[in-house]
Amino acid sequence: MKTNVAIPADTQTSLERVMSYLKGEKPQRVACFPLILNHAARVLGVPVGKYNRDGKAMGNSHVAAWKRYGHDLVLIFSTTSTLAEAMGTKMKFFDEDAPQIDVPFLKQHSDISKLKVPDFSKDGRLPVYMEATEICVKEIGSQVVVSTVFGGPFTTAAALYPVELLTRDLIKNPKWVHELLEICTQAGIKFIDEILKRGALPVIVEPIGSGSLVSPRHFHEFVAPYLKRLADHVHKNGGGFPAALHICGKTKSNWMAMLEADFDIWSLDDVDLGEAKKAVGHRVVLIGNVVPANLLKNTAEEIDEEARIICEKMGDKTGFILGSGCEVPINTPPENIDALINAARKYARFDQ
Repeated sequence: MKTNVAIPADTQTSLERVMSYLKGEKPQRVACFPLILNHAARVLGVPVGKYNRDGKAMGNSHVAAWKRYGHDLVLIFSTTSTLAEAMGTKMKFFDEDAPQIDVPFLKQHSDISKLKVPDFSKDGRLPVYMEATEICVKEIGSQVVVSTVFGGPFTTAAALYPVELLTRDLIKNPKWVHELLEICTQAGIKFIDEILKRGALPVIVEPIGSGSLVSPRHFHEFVAPYLKRLADHVHKNGGGFPAALHICGKTKSNWMAMLEADFDIWSLDDVDLGEAKKAVGHRVVLIGNVVPANLLKNTAEEIDEEARIICEKMGDKTGFILGSGCEVPINTPPENIDALINAARKYARFDQ
C-alpha cells in the first residue's frame, strides 16, 4: 500500500477542475465524484427522512457535505423513483433510510390513460428537489458543479409498473411499453428543463437498464432510443453541459447499445473500469468505481489501495474521473470518503 504518499495541495477549485474536462484540457489532477446522496443528511445531522421531504434540509445537507469533503460534483438526489412518485406511485418513507416504492401507480394496462407529465411546482417531492437545487447553486455553485439526478425513462417506467411485469411486457406487449416510455421521456425532458433553468447539471440514472435485467437487444429497442432523446435535449439546451448517465450493476454486455444513447459521461458500477476504457474510452468519460460496500465496511487504508489500483488501470487517465461505483452508503465513515478523494490527489495527477 502507498498510504504514506504525500497529498499534494489542489491549485484548482472543483469547478475549474471539472471545466477542464469540458474544455478538452487536462486538469491539475483527475476529478473525484464520490456519489454522496442520502449520506449528506449525516453531515448536516438531520434525519434522512427529513432530508428526503424538506428542500431546505436537502439543500443545506449538500452544502454542508461539500464544505466537509470538497468533492468535485454535488448530486441532489434521494431515490430513482422521484418522477414516478410525482406521476402517482406511492412511496413508503423511513426516518433513517431512503424511501421505497410502496404502491406502483399502474395496476393494469388501461391505467396508462390516467398517466400525465407532472407539475413541477406541486406534484410529489419535485418542489423539494427544485428548492434543494436552488439552495446549492446559490450557496456553492460558483465553486463546484451542482447536479440534480433523476431516473431515466426505463427506470421511471419500472417504478410506475412493477418491474417483473414490465420486463415480461417487453415481449408480450411491446407497443404498450413504448407508449409508457414515451410519457416517461416527456417527463424526463421536462425535468431536464427545470434543472437547467436553475443552473444545475442534469444527471440521468438508469439502473433498471443494467445488463442483469435487460439484454442488449432490449436495451437497443426500449432503453437507448429514449435515453438518446434526453441526451440530445441536454446537448441542445444545456449551454455546454455534457449529457451524464449512471447505470448500476453489470453493464458490459450493453456497452455497445449504451453508445447509441450518445451520452458524454458514463458512471459505471460493477465492471472492470480498465476494460471499459479500452472498449469505449475513446467515446465517453468514465467515472468510477470503488465498491460502495467497501466504503462502508473497509478501512481508509483499504479504500486508498482500491482507488490506487483503479487509477493505475486507467493508464494515462485521460477521460477518467475517480468515484464510487454507486451511492456512497448513508453510514459511510467520513475518513473513507476522505481517503477516496485524497487518492485522486495522490495517484491521478497531470501536473507531475
